Amino acid sequence: MRLLKLTTLIVFCLVLSLPAFAGFTTFAQPGDGNYEALTTNYGGGDGSGNFITSLGPFSFSNPQSENNVPNSWATWGSPPATESSTPNVLWNEGFNTLTLTFSPASIVGFELEPDNFAVEEVTAQFFDGTNLVGTIDLSPNGSAGALLFAAQTDQAFTSVVITDLAGGDFAIAQLREAPVGTTPEPGTMVLLGTGLLGALGVMRRKMNL
Repeated sequence: MRLLKLTTLIVFCLVLSLPAFAGFTTFAQPGDGNYEALTTNYGGGDGSGNFITSLGPFSFSNPQSENNVPNSWATWGSPPATESSTPNVLWNEGFNTLTLTFSPASIVGFELEPDNFAVEEVTAQFFDGTNLVGTIDLSPNGSAGALLFAAQTDQAFTSVVITDLAGGDFAIAQLREAPVGTTPEPGTMVLLGTGLLGALGVMRRKMNL
């Protein structure tokens, strides 16, 4: 009876774990799941006002102005919606679209706030090469309403195309990523479950002898 209960518990836990490793899974807030624990935070520049074209593993299609909240960028968001209320940010000055490119990653995320003090619809399209893996569509508020755009895949992300559908520019912060191979794959979970169930089967046969 105890063995049956243990088997049921293991199968139940495995079933619950599988959705987290679906082809495209989003994180609504920085504290969701293991988003922060599994990723490296590359921040949002040094706040100097200089322009950069890359940061850590990320390359930018447009030069990004390094700013700081509240000194040179007025507002942001507040936890738990964002990691900090006063981050360094990268301003995509004069452009309503930005492409981030990077080495294959299993998790990619960033926070975003529009330049205009208004609610604006923004999409983030996550690509593996030319293949669209998934899209996040949110409406952050330019008045202290930054939101997190973050996702995990069991394939790979190699770029993200960000578009402000209202036509305005925006700033991003808290750029995070986890290279492919640093997070568990569904196949690994299945193999683990198969091994556990096999071991339980051996135990049960021995108990019946």
